[in-house]
Parts: sequence; C-alpha cells; structure tokens
Amino acid sequence: MPQTTISLDHPLDFARWRTATRTLAGQHVPPDDIAWHVAPSGGPDAPMPDAHPFRIPRETMQLAADVLQSMLPDRFTLAYRLVYAHVTGTDVPPAELARMEAAAAGVRAETARLRHGLFTLMQRTDGDGAWHATCDAATYAPECNARFITFQLSLAPWRLALPGRRMEWTGHELLHGHDGADASPLAFNSLPPPAMPLVDGLDIARITALPAVALAARTCRICPMARHATRTVFGEGRSDARMMFVGEQPGDREDLAGRPFVGPAGQLFDRALHAAGIDRDDAYVTNTVKHFKFRRSGTRRIHEKAGPAEIANCAPWLAAERRIIRPHVLVMLGGTAASALLGRPVTIGRERSRAITLGDGATGVVTVHPSFLLRVPDEAARGREYDHFVADLRLAASLCAPARA
Repeated sequence: MPQTTISLDHPLDFARWRTATRTLAGQHVPPDDIAWHVAPSGGPDAPMPDAHPFRIPRETMQLAADVLQSMLPDRFTLAYRLVYAHVTGTDVPPAELARMEAAAAGVRAETARLRHGLFTLMQRTDGDGAWHATCDAATYAPECNARFITFQLSLAPWRLALPGRRMEWTGHELLHGHDGADASPLAFNSLPPPAMPLVDGLDIARITALPAVALAARTCRICPMARHATRTVFGEGRSDARMMFVGEQPGDREDLAGRPFVGPAGQLFDRALHAAGIDRDDAYVTNTVKHFKFRRSGTRRIHEKAGPAEIANCAPWLAAERRIIRPHVLVMLGGTAASALLGRPVTIGRERSRAITLGDGATGVVTVHPSFLLRVPDEAARGREYDHFVADLRLAASLCAPARA
C-alpha cells in the first residue's frame, strides 16, 4: 500500500510533480510507496522535508516530461520511476521503459503535427478576431504547446476544443477546463516542457507582434552561446521607431542586465546620441546576435567576436525586428552588423558616413561600434573619432522621414 500521497492541481501539474520528486527520490522512496492524486488544492505547495540533492541528465528529465504529456493512467508513477532509477543506480524494468518510450514517441509525433499544421488547423473568427480550432488530440501535447501557439499567433486570443476539454488564451491568461465545468487559469510554468524546443517549427516570419518575437527569442537555445550566456538580450525601444540601431552582440554588462547597450560602450553611445540630438527613447536598439559570446580568463568574461554560424542562427530574430518595426533609417554599428545586414563583407572606412539604399526601401548608414572608441589609446585621436561618430549619427537623424501617422 502506498505510504505517501501527493496531490497535484491538474492532470499536467509538472511543477508539483517535480518538487515532490526531488524530495522523494532524494530520500530513496520507492515508486510503489507513492500515490499521485489529482485534486486542486488552491493553495501553495506544502513544505517538503529536506533530501539529498541530485542532478538528472537533461535527456532523462525530458523523457519524464514527455511521459507526463501522455494519457497513460500511471504516467506520474512511470515518470517518477525514471528519476528514481537514476538516483538509486537501479534499472527501470524493460517493459515499463518500453511503455515510456512508446508514449513519448506519440507525444513527440503529435507535437510535430500540431506545430507544422497550426495555421491549417486554426481559423480566424470574424467577430472578435480570435483564432479557433478543434483538435482530435490523443495526448496532452496541445496544452504543453500553449506557449508555442500563443507566440506563433502573435499573442492574439485563441480557442482550442480538445476531446473532453478545452483551452483558451484570452490575450492575458491561459484558461483550461473539462467539458461541463468552468475553465480556470492554467499557469504556463506549471506544465511539462514541450517535447520539442519552443523555437522548433516556429515560423518567425509570420509573427506580427514584437513582444511575441521577444518572448520567443528568450527561449532560443539553437546555438552554444545560448547555453553559456546568462540570458537572451533582445532589442528594446519603440515598435514604430523611425531609426533602428544594430550592434554586434551584448557584452558582459548587457548579459547580466538583459538589456542592450548598458555597459561602458552603451554609456558612450547614449552620450553620442544626446550630442547628435537623438532621443534613445524614440529609437530601437538591438544587436545582430542576441547572446554574449565570451571566453573565461579567471573570473572575467572576455568578449569574443561572433562567427558566421552564430550570426546565421540569430538572423531570423533580427529580420523579424526589422520587418515589424520598419525603420526609415537603419544605423549599422560596426563591421559585424554592417556585413550581416548588407549581406557582403564590409570595410568600415569605405562604407561609413554616407546614405545606402537598402532592399526594403530603408536608408542605411554604416559607422563604427561605440566600443571601438573605447579602444583608441590616444586621447586626441579618441576625441576626433568621437566627433566623427557623432557626425554619423547626425547624418542618420537628418535622413529620417517625418513620423508615421
């Protein structure tokens, strides 16, 4: 007979399952001694006793999360058994492991179908403009892809009818309910992670809301930089900005703050903007690459130049920023940004300080990155370079058309 009962708030309550699993597996409580019971508590997690800490490989936890998205009646026990076996150095019975792998394969397949067929599945209503669909799902994959759906549909309201249940994004919160019962809020972070990384299958070119692009970009783990950096540093500023500034990548300060151009180069950049008569609050500021690439030297993190692979991986995010904002003037700060946006090698000395007509009708201006000014050793030369940089910014400001109505 089970000696421990764990109550979960809903059939996909990964958050409480994980909290309980960390404690119980750390205490080596056998799977057969635990009963998992779905009964909404409406309250915070009950304190759990201390247990020995442990680490679980990412692949193991993802398999457990995939199993929890299946509709196997004993899925909570199976997922727990997977973690318990790793902690105790025991084996999962082959028959149970086969059931888990088969269930996970079904979840992955349904996740792929949902993502790749989302715009075929979803239809827009004439009344309130919300997206809606009926989905004959055999797993809980739709719930675990609610964040993907929300980002892909540009944060617009949507409704999804599922077998015996329904799900809705109101534009502000996610609601979930079973047929015949009122829907209640469902926290995104209480759900198991989807069987595919969030950006897999995401059609970034179809997202029309800048906040949706920014939120999606913060989940990106495509390149190794994303796994080492503290956070994604997306652009910031007005979504209708007439002037857009693009640098290379965030630095150490930006990585820690989660904002572009806030370190020493950013402070110099702000001073130069002021000297050129440009209000940063009226512009949009971003980087070609959204993560900090660095090497360690003791406790310091030393900037390393972004390579072609990292620039290519981040290109869809920069393209989305540019497409949504539609700047009249695009200022390229440094060779990396200029090469990425012009699609060819760029020598700053030959390209800077002139207007360049871009393919989308915007006007481009190439100049140095403000960090270059910090590296000029001679004070007199640094002053001349700073004045040249300010002159480039004034040129860019002079090329701006009147604000869009």
